[in-house]
Amino acid sequence: MKKTLITFLIFIYSLAVNAQENKLLAELNRIDDIDNQVFHIIKNPVSNIEDNDLTLGLKKKLKSELNTIYSCMDTYANSKELKLDENEISELKTRIENISSEFYKSKKYILVKTSGGIAPIYGVGMDTILNKKVAIVYLGGDCSMTEVDMKWDEITEIFNKKMKSLLSK
Repeated sequence: MKKTLITFLIFIYSLAVNAQENKLLAELNRIDDIDNQVFHIIKNPVSNIEDNDLTLGLKKKLKSELNTIYSCMDTYANSKELKLDENEISELKTRIENISSEFYKSKKYILVKTSGGIAPIYGVGMDTILNKKVAIVYLGGDCSMTEVDMKWDEITEIFNKKMKSLLSK
């Protein structure tokens, strides 16, 4: 009985420590379905991003707030079909960096990864990077790489690069 109590207390303590390190992990513990965990992260809106004239025009053109990881990544990946100009594409890159910064400020440490191949990984994992618990969002993929897939990888790398630089502080 004593061992069970000690084990239970250690488990509760580890959850509390992880939740303090990364607030997102506590949120994910309440979500059972893998799809819902992924969507919770990539469609989690950020409200503290400042807009400029270019962003306001882009938001109106796209009918999107451009305040989630998904909205920026999907727009960037489909920028050719959406007929975005170089300034708008550059603004999306800045916007995804700002979203990454806001997640970091909120103590929600995230990296986004795509995986190609026969058995792609889809879901949410966890890793420790520089003594911080980081949620890793795996978006799957397949064997073929289209232009859209390459754009997804480009914008994902911009998000991840910014998050990694902030984690290293």
